[in-house]
Amino acid sequence: MRKMIYVQYATMIVLCFISGVACYQLFDIQQVTQIIEWGDRRLLSVDKPNFIWSTVPFIAAIMIVLLFSTHKYLTMIAPIFIAIKVTFLGFSSVFLLVQHHSIKLYAFWWFPFQFVYCLLLIALYKSGQKSNFGRPMRGVVPWKQVAVVLVAMVIVFALENFVISYVFK
Repeated sequence: MRKMIYVQYATMIVLCFISGVACYQLFDIQQVTQIIEWGDRRLLSVDKPNFIWSTVPFIAAIMIVLLFSTHKYLTMIAPIFIAIKVTFLGFSSVFLLVQHHSIKLYAFWWFPFQFVYCLLLIALYKSGQKSNFGRPMRGVVPWKQVAVVLVAMVIVFALENFVISYVFK
């Protein structure tokens, strides 16, 4: 049963990423830049991004997933947000490769860190629910598990900012 949930999440990631790539083809460049500006404006320039624009998408994603995954009745909204985040990863990946023509930015910075963030958001969603014999208990939050995932996310965030300082020169 546990293997099945991993297959479901892997399928969600693959389908959402491909959907993001397909969505890029549906919009013109002005619409694409508006969506990117709303989602993560670090991609719009090839200059080193401000720390604030690195922090805002990171904190917002954590807060939204944590809010919905720990809520008693709205837990099913968190995977929808994660799916939107993965779709944005596919969408913005095509933008980065097409507009900036930079495999280096994509390979060393954007894809690996955003993919790990998506995996950690799934882990945050799953850790925000306490299981009782395979069924999640609503309203009960195992804060130690959540704290471990949050620490991992902060470590990845620090590593991303370290890589950003070397990739953008």
